[in-house]
Amino acid sequence: MKNVLKIVILGVIGFGFLVYATAEKPAQVKQVLEQSSLKLSDLPEKFEIVGKDDEVLKADLFEKGAKSLIVVGNHDSLAVVRELPKFYEMTIPYVMVANISSAPWFVKKMFIPGKLEELVEKRDTPMIYDFDGDMVKALGVTDNAKTTYVAYLVNENGSISKILKGNVKEGALDGSMTQDEMKKALEPLANYLK
Repeated sequence: MKNVLKIVILGVIGFGFLVYATAEKPAQVKQVLEQSSLKLSDLPEKFEIVGKDDEVLKADLFEKGAKSLIVVGNHDSLAVVRELPKFYEMTIPYVMVANISSAPWFVKKMFIPGKLEELVEKRDTPMIYDFDGDMVKALGVTDNAKTTYVAYLVNENGSISKILKGNVKEGALDGSMTQDEMKKALEPLANYLK
């Protein structure tokens, strides 16, 4: 009995050491002290775009010397944000960023890609699949709530400004929001862009 107990204890200690020795170091979240210090050059050089096989260069996604809108969100909020051109006239191009970096690995690989592809189906708006969270880290986004979106404006000079943090109703991806509720949720963003 003592030998079995020793083996179990040594096994637990060995397993704990193995987990400790092979665990990845937590990523250091760069705290952005001043939003005005964000620049287009701080963003990653390449992006994985939902529905595309090859990576897209930053220069191809964000036109130099032109304004662009970046909207970071999770599945519920992006289901509403994708409807922005349906309700309001868009004068500048926008890019959606799927903030899925905090999801477990197997969920990111098995379930999320299919849902995101449904979101961009028959749409011209590109969506960045931020698997490792590089875009989210560069922008300093810390809110991972599925109903929250954060909008940034890329100015002509390459500076990036946080312009709005918005919310949508939970379950928006599954149709819990009416067209009027979606339009109302996007109204503050549309008003800012006028």
